Amino acid sequence: MIEYSRGSYGLSLLFRWNGSCLIKAFIPGLLSVILYLSLYFSLFDYAKDYYYQLFTQEHSATIVFYNTSDAQDNHMEEEIQDQVQEAILVDYLNHPYAIGVLVTSITLLITFRANYGYQRYWEGCTAAHNMMSKFMDATMHAAVFHLQSDKLIGMRPPSFYDWDELNGGRLTRDREKFDDDDDDVLATAKLTTNNKVWEAKNNGHSSDSFREDEDDRDRPQSCLAKTNATLRRRRFRKSINETPSTRNVHFELEKKQNGHGDDIVSPGYNHLLGPPRLDGGWGLIYPNEVSGRPTATYYDINKYPTASRIDPSNTEGFASTKGGRTPSLFLQELAHLSSLMCAVAMTTLRNDLADVESPLGTYIPGQPWPECDPLKLPKEVKRAAYGSSLCGCGASKYRRNVRYVLGMDQTDQARTRYNAARPMLVLGGVSDNEIAFLQRARGPYAKTQLCWCWLSEYVIREHMAGSLGAVGPPIVSRTIHFLSDGMKHYNEARKITSIPFPFVHAQLSAFFIFVVGVCIPFLMNQYANQAWLGGTLTFLVVTCLAGLHEVARELENPYRNAPNDIPLCTMLAMYNESLITMFAGFHPDSYWDESDVLKAKGVIGESENGESDENDAPQLISDVDTPRTESDITETPRSISCIDEKKDDAALSNNRRQSADDVSLTKLREMIEMQAVKIKELQDRIHCSRANGL
Repeated sequence: MIEYSRGSYGLSLLFRWNGSCLIKAFIPGLLSVILYLSLYFSLFDYAKDYYYQLFTQEHSATIVFYNTSDAQDNHMEEEIQDQVQEAILVDYLNHPYAIGVLVTSITLLITFRANYGYQRYWEGCTAAHNMMSKFMDATMHAAVFHLQSDKLIGMRPPSFYDWDELNGGRLTRDREKFDDDDDDVLATAKLTTNNKVWEAKNNGHSSDSFREDEDDRDRPQSCLAKTNATLRRRRFRKSINETPSTRNVHFELEKKQNGHGDDIVSPGYNHLLGPPRLDGGWGLIYPNEVSGRPTATYYDINKYPTASRIDPSNTEGFASTKGGRTPSLFLQELAHLSSLMCAVAMTTLRNDLADVESPLGTYIPGQPWPECDPLKLPKEVKRAAYGSSLCGCGASKYRRNVRYVLGMDQTDQARTRYNAARPMLVLGGVSDNEIAFLQRARGPYAKTQLCWCWLSEYVIREHMAGSLGAVGPPIVSRTIHFLSDGMKHYNEARKITSIPFPFVHAQLSAFFIFVVGVCIPFLMNQYANQAWLGGTLTFLVVTCLAGLHEVARELENPYRNAPNDIPLCTMLAMYNESLITMFAGFHPDSYWDESDVLKAKGVIGESENGESDENDAPQLISDVDTPRTESDITETPRSISCIDEKKDDAALSNNRRQSADDVSLTKLREMIEMQAVKIKELQDRIHCSRANGL
């Protein structure tokens, strides 16, 4: 895919050759101009001599019979020249309607093919994106189901269902903590209101409803400056992308949180938001065996205990192991199989030859995005894609352009070499065993179906083993449904790449492109009195029709015709990065049970070591500043009793579970002892029988 900027009136688009259909259309346009000039000069001179002799013979008898004077002879000569000119103009074409009908028919034919070329291109884009979307939906569903597994119950956030009594405590789940001075949102709203008050005052309207200070109304410029500064600060603090500016802002925020700067605004008394778990909860189930401290996957808890961001040097994102742990093995295998399936599908789309190389590579999380435009590829990739003879010198660029104009870069050999230089990258790489199975599968569709079978079987096997938790089978079946939808869209893409534009229409279009290149010069020679004007019009008309034909040829197969192909390598890299987000765990703000407001209200007590103890008797009281009614006082013991009952039920269930485990272990021990006694008796019988036999 060619990336370009619009520029001023699109002038920047005119100076690129590689990938341009305009350059390819120049050749038939120039040939038509040559034909036009040949008609204009050769046929015009021939017809002029012919008709001059003819009309001269007709008037010669009149000149001899009447014995005209020299003035009359000159007048007769002018008449002869006019007759010759008129005869030439109507010599081979009495009216341009004949050629006009032909050119109109050819235009409709070429436009029809170009239109269907566009449709095939956009249909190919839609099929590829829908295929990736469905594969991603299936993979993410399996990952989300895995987080509900019993093995991960230790890292699971609290549920609002178990804390229904908190709904009566006037608590909020607002993500931003603010007061009247320091919060960006409130400051922006306040300053905007001040400007409205000032405008209303100047316009003579009443501003009592705003209830702002008189000093704020008289200073609109200062309000505007504060608003702009606030918006700039929010732009850096609340940006979803990490940039040098956002890193500096977060560094200052981190200093404040660590006590090296001004204090951060404290959360509101009713703000139900606990300390963030930037490890996604993985540190709750992964203690270090040596130090006993928790360890996570992508987030180093010990190095960044209270930071507002993750280590900026960590380019691998959620796939990093700097926290001391690797992601869940289930998620790693799931991400690999999904990435492999998508990579094999895209490989078969762009290369349908069974006896050529279609290599797969290893994707490293955090690596730069693959280039969409072939001209921006690294030199080593260009050398492998176009051959060593076409790279490494100043003339290589022009040689590639010449090969493109002549169609030499669209051969099967050139396309295979280009695809091999840009392999499809898979998370975790590809093993030799997987390659052996893929090579054994015959045909592109069989290879993709094999990868689909691997992923489907893996999800079903892990579900039966319990890796997907207690999620209902009808819900889990949606995963297989999404995988089936992905294969449906893959087959729609296969339809475009395996079935070309109909041959009969393609042949007809190619033939009439040559026809129009011959007819247009005759049409222009009929009406253009000047050679430069006729040549220019001939070139533009033929170039336009030939260019539309080349556009249709380039777009009819959107997966193969580089550089105007769909960037499958870049799309796969984005797909892999999306798969890595499965390793993130739970939402960082989901652990609200450790919030300060619950501790202040006495819902969660403090143990001797300073950690929160959820088994203590909780108390839910109202705010100090909020007046308490009689109904509130009467409902408080009820809420306390509800919490006590839930805690008692949880403790009772834990005791029952532990006692059941003890009973099962005792029964298992007795069973093993009984089996050992029976085995001993059988061995004694065998020895006795052997002794009697001897």
